[in-house]
Amino acid sequence: MSQDDYDDELRWRLETLKVMFEDGKIKIAEHLAEGVEESLSKVRYGLDGKIDLSTVDGRIRSMALMAAHAAQRDQAKGAISLSDISGMYFEFVEKNLGFLTELAASSGLDAHQFARAATRHEDFVKDFSPQIPAFLEALKDFWSNVADSAHYHIQDLQGTKAVFGGDLFPSYQKNIVSTAGLYMDTIVLSDPFSQSRHIFEGAGVERQIYYLVKHILNVLNYKDLATADFPNPIVAFAPFRSSIDEGEGEFLKEVSTKDGLVHASHLFGRQFSDSDELWAYVDNLQTPASVVAALADPERLIFDTDWTGSLEEQITRSLDGDWNELIGGDPHAGKLVVGQSFGRMGQATDILLKSRYLSGIPLIDAPTSWKYFNWKLQYNSAISPEDNANLHMVQGLQRAATTDEEWLGKIPPEALIEMRKEGAFDEIRGVLSVGVDSLAQANPDNFFRSSDQIVDNIRDAFDKHIAEVKDLRKKKVRFAGHDLGSMMVAGAIDIASIATGFGSFGAASLAVNQLVDTPKLREIPERFRNLKNAHIELKKSPMGLLFAHKPGT
Repeated sequence: MSQDDYDDELRWRLETLKVMFEDGKIKIAEHLAEGVEESLSKVRYGLDGKIDLSTVDGRIRSMALMAAHAAQRDQAKGAISLSDISGMYFEFVEKNLGFLTELAASSGLDAHQFARAATRHEDFVKDFSPQIPAFLEALKDFWSNVADSAHYHIQDLQGTKAVFGGDLFPSYQKNIVSTAGLYMDTIVLSDPFSQSRHIFEGAGVERQIYYLVKHILNVLNYKDLATADFPNPIVAFAPFRSSIDEGEGEFLKEVSTKDGLVHASHLFGRQFSDSDELWAYVDNLQTPASVVAALADPERLIFDTDWTGSLEEQITRSLDGDWNELIGGDPHAGKLVVGQSFGRMGQATDILLKSRYLSGIPLIDAPTSWKYFNWKLQYNSAISPEDNANLHMVQGLQRAATTDEEWLGKIPPEALIEMRKEGAFDEIRGVLSVGVDSLAQANPDNFFRSSDQIVDNIRDAFDKHIAEVKDLRKKKVRFAGHDLGSMMVAGAIDIASIATGFGSFGAASLAVNQLVDTPKLREIPERFRNLKNAHIELKKSPMGLLFAHKPGT
């Protein structure tokens, strides 16, 4: 930015500050009022009618920066509502590939099986693979216009917000909102297409088609939940900043590299000063056997908590899977482990960044990701003694969420919407909201005493909730035609489906040109969109929730 542009920007901020003072939107603390008044009294206009910047001191410049940020938030929020963002997002996705949901339903295949089948359908691959870049570009344009608005709306939502992370998108085997939507006010999901850009840009055609189809089927499962009319939406979509902002992506890479080096030092029992040293160290660890022989803490090398077999066998399995295709067929075990370290730490850092930015709680439903998330907190808490509370808080929340009792964790979307409309079980959400907020503010010096009491309060609320559910079951209370008994789970749900048959794909073109425009946002001055947060904190007691359950009765 040139000096003239910087001066113009500063003058605009100062004018914004003036208007906000005149509108009574800025209040000054009594002990600061005299100093601020003195600084303001010195501000003068020059003969050219512009503010003379030499008369503006640092105090007023700082206030003007905050005023500009506040104005930008108000402009962005006023330009488009969160419900309109959800409606436009689903309109675009459905217009382009919504027909796949009917084909999948008629075929009897789940999202994974149907997406696999799509990769074997030559005509579909031929028709759609060339159009994926245009589809992604249209979504990129959409989010570049509305992401800030979505983020600000979500930041200002009152109540408990759970921000999903630990994977590209929730598992196709269960609807994460059916699991946790009764207990959280709002669950924030990321646009999986933006999250998967690295796959669409680096993987082979079949892999791209697989993720395109799978994401479509998964995303559209959340349409009714995201577009239901509530003051606090059940579901809100907003991309991770790292997937749409190059600067944020570089920041994430920098933090993830540091954590990845720490994780690798635990794996191999030695310190690495930088990534070059780590890559050089594993260069000779080409085989699974050589990697296993070099490990000092093999317990920290986890590919999937569900995998069985020796660690060598698991490394081989991973080399033969997605890793093989993404890196072009180089079966190098050492490089795989390094990639795993950086990738998993990046995943954990991303969810912490986003949840902190959106004032929410990380929500993870994958046990493997949960392991790495805990290690991430462990590594960060070692930076300074006052940060040690981070890991304890996560453990406290795990104790509150883990139970062998029956609870409502398999709620059909339509039933959940009806529960919200009728205000059913509001009390349990209220207790959770207060409890989680209390945990976030717990003093590390007396964490165990305070957090144990908070957790006990949440557990008591769950006990009362379960008793209420049991009573309603006896009365045969139903929601949207569904009996409560069919919604009960206890402790990780495992849904297996046997699929037979496969419907043929129709050849259709992506309707990229049907992406609904956002003219209001395009009217916002460019400077509003260019203002960025200069600092994102990671050390404010990050917490997480893991909802894991097994088949209910």
